Amino acid sequence: MQILKPRVPLKEKMFFVEHLYVMLKASISLDRALLTIGTQTRNKAFAKIIASIEQTVRSGATLSEGLLRYESVFGAFFINMVKAGEFSGKLEEALHRLHIQLKKDYDLKSKVKGALSYPTFVVVAMIVIGAAMMAYVMPKIIPLFQSFGAQLPLATRILIAVSNFVSAYIIWIVIFGIVAVVGLMRLLRGPARGPWHAALLHIPVIKRFVQEVNLARFARTFSTLLSTDILVTEALQMTSRVVENEQYRRALSAASNKIKTGVPIASVFKEYSSLFPPTVHTMIAVGEESGTLTTLLDEVAEFYEESVDEMSKSLSSILEPILIVILGAAVGGIAIAILMPMYSLVEQI
Repeated sequence: MQILKPRVPLKEKMFFVEHLYVMLKASISLDRALLTIGTQTRNKAFAKIIASIEQTVRSGATLSEGLLRYESVFGAFFINMVKAGEFSGKLEEALHRLHIQLKKDYDLKSKVKGALSYPTFVVVAMIVIGAAMMAYVMPKIIPLFQSFGAQLPLATRILIAVSNFVSAYIIWIVIFGIVAVVGLMRLLRGPARGPWHAALLHIPVIKRFVQEVNLARFARTFSTLLSTDILVTEALQMTSRVVENEQYRRALSAASNKIKTGVPIASVFKEYSSLFPPTVHTMIAVGEESGTLTTLLDEVAEFYEESVDEMSKSLSSILEPILIVILGAAVGGIAIAILMPMYSLVEQI
């Protein structure tokens, strides 16, 4: 029976797997290792989960059976890696590979977040500063314009109208903004997830970044699962639940079903050439023929992980000029709208 628990940070799971691997390698019993790790875990919710798993193991169950009670926390990939290690008698090796996989996932997510953090900060800052100017700065300048007693330029009249609206409804605008952002995020994670993820694969610059992030995760996860002697079809199904983009999830799930009918792995991936470039299905074909599929998948993963690393460093430098132009245009527009009435007044004098 699965017990629902709060989401545990990936870093905590990395700590758990790494320390469990080290202790088992040192010939410490499983229940004692779990007890020790539980006392060292800072996350209280996760510490309780580990304590519960330790009790389950102490009662005679396997580690994977203990983890299965918390599938919502660990996920199918994590549990199946442990189960495969238990089945093959190579639990330590499975935990070691699992730790490598989790670390790669963590590094990948950190790079993606790092690449998007600066542009996000700039956009939010622009919105906040713009709203503050409209709500608090412009109302102090408007009386000066009105004192001119002349027809104001269109740009100035628009600026005054926007300022009046923002200052009058600032609280409602903030509430609406928060509701809109939360609603949009829920929509993009729910009904609109598929179309949104498909659209991302057609936007220049972003398209390549999204593809390579998902290809890196696909290759690394698929290789890790195959190394534990899990069936190819099952490995693909589990991998489909690990990749983020919905288009890749559907393609991998469909590929798993086709491989069940006897179609070679490389041939199936050729059908999804828009998602998996020739390099990928060629490497898979060579791996199938030579019996080195896991090794070549690791090389594919390394290639795309390095590419994502380079792109994450350059993405900010690509977006920065675009954001500066937008910011400059906004500031310039406001400045022109403010200065135009003053120039008109000087001309009249």
